[in-house]
Amino acid sequence: MFTTAINQQRAMKIKVLQGEREMAADNWKLGSSRLPLNRRRSGVARVGVQLVIDANGILEVLARDTRTGAEQSSHCKVPLMFPMKPSKR
Repeated sequence: MFTTAINQQRAMKIKVLQGEREMAADNWKLGSSRLPLNRRRSGVARVGVQLVIDANGILEVLARDTRTGAEQSSHCKVPLMFPMKPSKR
């Protein structure tokens, strides 16, 4: 469950990443989705995110505002294998 960070926030951007690195920038971006929100105080909105990957490697991302029922979904093809990123050590 996610919530808003600022008062009167109009939308929430959901980014989908693949990887195990501590920093998001060090992982692969698979896609993103934008969920419009009704303006409220920070921390009031509750957004649930569901990720489903099918046998063909299609990832469906469903984000839903639990209070209003507004939802946004997006799909992206998940590559079976990524080339290794060079280490930053």
